[in-house]
Amino acid sequence: MLTRRIVTAGLGLSFMTHGVLAQEPAPATKPVESPEPVLILDASLDPDDRLTVEVTLNGVGPFQFIVDSGAGRSVLSETLANRLALAQGPDILVHGISGSIIARTAKVAQLMVGDARLSNVNLPVLPPERVGADGFLGVDILEGRNVIMDFRKRKLEVRRSRSPFDLVRLPREVSVMADDRFGRLTVADCRVAGARALAFVDSGGGVSIGNKALSRAIATRRRRHDDVRSAQLLTASGEVTVGEYRIAPSLTLGDLRMTNVPMAFADLHIFDVWGLNDRPALLLGVDILKLFSRVELDFGAGRVLFRIGGVTPPRVLSA
Repeated sequence: MLTRRIVTAGLGLSFMTHGVLAQEPAPATKPVESPEPVLILDASLDPDDRLTVEVTLNGVGPFQFIVDSGAGRSVLSETLANRLALAQGPDILVHGISGSIIARTAKVAQLMVGDARLSNVNLPVLPPERVGADGFLGVDILEGRNVIMDFRKRKLEVRRSRSPFDLVRLPREVSVMADDRFGRLTVADCRVAGARALAFVDSGGGVSIGNKALSRAIATRRRRHDDVRSAQLLTASGEVTVGEYRIAPSLTLGDLRMTNVPMAFADLHIFDVWGLNDRPALLLGVDILKLFSRVELDFGAGRVLFRIGGVTPPRVLSA
């Protein structure tokens, strides 16, 4: 079933007009099949899904930042950088999921969220439409931290990572081991429709996206034909990437298994940067994360904790 994050394009109503000559029967016409519409998937975060945390910048604030576990560096919106009249730093190359741009930086003496801080750094500055808030926190400030995304309470927290000895799991919680390969929180024990893949937790992405290598791996394991649709992915910057859309029959993360998971597939720029276009890989977006009432991204302990019991819980076969 398509969600409201998926907009159908190319659906024009087709009308057939018949010119009828007097006393002459209309010639038989062969029905013309309309081409299947292309799906347009908005890969940016829906405003309703944006959980923000309070951040201070050079002792001023608070400002609202999104936590983007798929970003290597924290970023400021152009609006905030101009408002605080931050001194400009050197231009740098910034990689996004679908491309790269040269961006200016701003000199920041101190950025703080809770007791985590960045000091004397040059942070990229991007247009507000690419950020969706005052800024976003990347993995540069999340090392050794536990990011708690409570979708039921619509609350986001950044705390110190907990020791494995301090962890107390509730009956409806599933802990999945993760590591920090490629500088991102990565679940190595992942299977999509039985195909092994690397899964990167992307709390700043609205749609879960696999690469074409994963799509091919799924196809070789499936005996029956799956319904695969052509799709275009729109990013926050307005860039368009051609891909496909399908319902994955299953998604397994460690001991957690879900069924009938909507997913997009495309050879994104970021997969190329990581050298993963030929190895099955997946970005786990908020469309999957928000199916749970609470998700903890513990960078220090190397784990992702899923709490089952959201308003619309996913179909979980085993946990």
